[in-house]
Amino acid sequence: MSARPLLPASLPGDDAGPTDTHDEDDAVPHTITRLAAEFSGRPVAVVSATVLRCRRELDAVPPGALPELLERLARQRLRSSA
Repeated sequence: MSARPLLPASLPGDDAGPTDTHDEDDAVPHTITRLAAEFSGRPVAVVSATVLRCRRELDAVPPGALPELLERLARQRLRSSA
């Protein structure tokens, strides 16, 4: 009896594998860019710090949900601090 080969957690070209961190890696800079444009009256450093703080708070969020939740939370924080 031969051992079955182990499959990688994510196959090349597979956008939804468990080890895929594309959404997570891109979420912070994309959120900063969008919110910096939306809150153009605020310094980019303030927007960036808010997004980074929110990202830390959303540490346990599934990667697929991170981009939307990060943007929503950061936007709410920026609005409430006005």
